[in-house]
Amino acid sequence: MKTKIIGVPLNFGANRCGLEFSINNFIDKYPKYKDKIEVLEVERQEEDFSIKGAKYLNTVAKTCEDLAVKVNKTLKDGNFPISLGGDHAIAIGSIAGVAKEKEIGILWMDAHGDMNTPEISGSGHIHGMPLATSVGHGHSKLIDCFYNGTKVKKEDVILFGTRDIDEREQKLIDELGIKNYTWKMIAEMGFEKALGEVKEFFKGRNLHISFDLDGIDPAEITAVGTPVVGGLSREMGKILISEMIDTASVTSIDIVEYNPIYEKESETSEYVDELLQLIEKKIN
Repeated sequence: MKTKIIGVPLNFGANRCGLEFSINNFIDKYPKYKDKIEVLEVERQEEDFSIKGAKYLNTVAKTCEDLAVKVNKTLKDGNFPISLGGDHAIAIGSIAGVAKEKEIGILWMDAHGDMNTPEISGSGHIHGMPLATSVGHGHSKLIDCFYNGTKVKKEDVILFGTRDIDEREQKLIDELGIKNYTWKMIAEMGFEKALGEVKEFFKGRNLHISFDLDGIDPAEITAVGTPVVGGLSREMGKILISEMIDTASVTSIDIVEYNPIYEKESETSEYVDELLQLIEKKIN
């Protein structure tokens, strides 16, 4: 099995300038990836702005559909898809592409819950909705990405490292019984113990890891659009990926929300490079 990196410079899910430069900027800094990253073109679609609570719905939906096709083909070819972004809305597509072939769980490493829906979102930004969408809650155009219906069972999901969840979003998480290891819980129980419980839960099972860079402490990386105080260290993030690959049957990984306009000294792009090298070493 070989890794295949699909770069998705989507910014419409976050409606935030800078994410559209993520892939080109990363390749400029690390030319070795020029021939390793297949860049997915984000095609701007005509939007119906009368739709409330889901900004740039058509563009995000088209991008996710295109990504799902590429991820699915990567799997069918016997390879390992890494979706590199760009905003976290792309996970709707990457998860759909995998879930068409395999029954999967999701480990969602993020400062945020991404469990909003158009009805409860305060901003209408779809990058705050991909996990809810994947478990069947949200706009039907997103839920039905690539194929109709829910992609992942709610009981097969774990949130990890969260520390900024909206009140109504938290209510939905509670109602659905989504397992949530907040950063406060992880800090109190210890990272090793928390990770051990997650490993035990997913041991031997198909697993998609969705890794949001804002899950890492903003004191250690800066190039994210929505930083939140606290979070995993860079080393913890690498240990998380490494040990989950060793424990579960990891099918695919997202690395998202790299926004180069906030980068101070290339520390975030360096970290993305470290993560990609780690995954490649473990998978290839």
